[in-house]
Amino acid sequence: MSDLDHKSIMDSLSLAMFVAIPVTDESGKISDFRIEYANPQFLTLVHDVVRPGMFYSQVKSLINPEVPWFEIATQVMDTRYTISQTINSELTQKWLHITVNSIYNGGIVAVLQDVSAQHEVEIQLKQQNMRNASLTEELSLTRSGMRTKLESIQTLNQQLQFAAYHDSMTNLKNRAWFERTIVRDIDTCTNEDKKIGIILLDLDNLKDINESGGHTEGDAIIRCMGKILRTFEDDRTTACRFAGDEFIIMRKNITSNEEMALLGYKLIHACNDEGIGVSGGITIFPDDSRVPSDLLKFADMAMVEVKKNGKNSIYFFQKIMEEKFLTKICIENKLNKALSDDLFMLYFQPQFDVASGKLRGFEALLRWHDDELGWIRPDQFIPLAEETQLVIPLGDWVMETAIKTLARWENDFGFDGIISVNVSPIQFKKDDFIYNLKTRIDKYKIKVEHLEIEITEGMFIDNVSDTVTKLNKIREMGIGISLDDFGTGYSSLRYLQILPLTTLKIDKSFISNINEANGVEANITESIVSLVSKMGLDTIAEGVETDSQLDMLKKFNCHNVQGFLKGKPMPVDLCERMLNGDKSAILTIKNETPESL
Repeated sequence: MSDLDHKSIMDSLSLAMFVAIPVTDESGKISDFRIEYANPQFLTLVHDVVRPGMFYSQVKSLINPEVPWFEIATQVMDTRYTISQTINSELTQKWLHITVNSIYNGGIVAVLQDVSAQHEVEIQLKQQNMRNASLTEELSLTRSGMRTKLESIQTLNQQLQFAAYHDSMTNLKNRAWFERTIVRDIDTCTNEDKKIGIILLDLDNLKDINESGGHTEGDAIIRCMGKILRTFEDDRTTACRFAGDEFIIMRKNITSNEEMALLGYKLIHACNDEGIGVSGGITIFPDDSRVPSDLLKFADMAMVEVKKNGKNSIYFFQKIMEEKFLTKICIENKLNKALSDDLFMLYFQPQFDVASGKLRGFEALLRWHDDELGWIRPDQFIPLAEETQLVIPLGDWVMETAIKTLARWENDFGFDGIISVNVSPIQFKKDDFIYNLKTRIDKYKIKVEHLEIEITEGMFIDNVSDTVTKLNKIREMGIGISLDDFGTGYSSLRYLQILPLTTLKIDKSFISNINEANGVEANITESIVSLVSKMGLDTIAEGVETDSQLDMLKKFNCHNVQGFLKGKPMPVDLCERMLNGDKSAILTIKNETPESL
């Protein structure tokens, strides 16, 4: 018999009837009932305010509250026996006759009828029992079919629940699972005074892999990462794919920070054995925070520190990381306004010929003073400017200001030295960089041999051939090209062969230890000077701060020096005093400006 036939039978009955299906919670316990069907007699009885699809918890006040519907229906589901009760209702001043019967797995039939006298109740009970028996027989024929449907629904529900809390690519738990579980586990560990350790992992260089080998290769690495992390799972440890190339390992009931450090060490080695580099940050509940979002934020801060320091390692979160992060956010928020309000300044640090002591020229250096934060170091704001692309308008302003200053010095002071201007890789990659450079040179009519652009190895990471082509065009214009921080990059010697350089700057990390007894830095510095001098390049030693360092550089025949010993970065007015023959300008800047400049 079809569902339509069943409804026709129940619609034709004179008694009020509705069909409900139990709703269970996660533990399988019945928590509510959903009304699937109600015949016209029942709808009339409740004045049409109860409809199929509604839950008993929503309508229990609309059905006579004196009747323990929920308890009766739950008992029927547990025992599969029909239960009938007669209740003398003070509310309606009538006798209520209730019959609740199980008709198939997952469903019940509730029948009610009001009578005004006890003997009528007995008569109608007998009649009703006969009708129930007939109805039960009819409905039992569909039990097998309904069971099959319910089993299919249960299987589908299980599949949907798995999909809701698992990542399809790795079969690890997903972000939704983590965000749901961490709150529950924190509550549990708080009550039991236990700790939770969280490691946030990020795959190193996945972007490069996707670009070079395609996303198929990148996806293979992500799946491999999933297999690795599953080997670390146990009754206390769960892995999940949090987002993209980010993964989380969460371990409950940890006994010490060292336990998490050891777990992190094993993770790194397991990944490296498969050729995968990962950077990670560890945070501990409740030591670092009791708030899930803060724990993730702190783990991310620790992971970022790993990225900054060479990748492929795992750091614990430290409070200073949060302080640095907040400072970074503050500076980032001020950057755009500082540019629009013209708060940046150019300072100029002098460079001197070692042999003669004569002024070679100046390096133009960007400086920023904020009323709230004071002097903000370039290594704090320039990386942020690069991240936000503000380095492009900022770099244009630096180039414009430096060339304009050079033109004034040539005209007003007969300046015959060099102004060296740092160029960001992001700025240099702009298609109109050379055009803008030519435009400014023509605008201010400077002598091109007085201008030098200063580059770093970061300029060549993406496309060496295009960079060399552009540098050759700049050199053909008569502009000098200086390579900064020489000796710190892995491929610096190769660049000496292919770049149209005029000057090479020796990094201050070699100069600071040039007088050490073991002589390593001294030998490297002497070798660099000798090599590049034979190639016809000018040399500048950075960070010269002592007379002994200067003496050593004289011995090595280094051409030029730059550093606090000879002069700090100076504002334009002091530079012009110096160019006008005022030797006290150097002393003024030595005594009055902060070391950060």
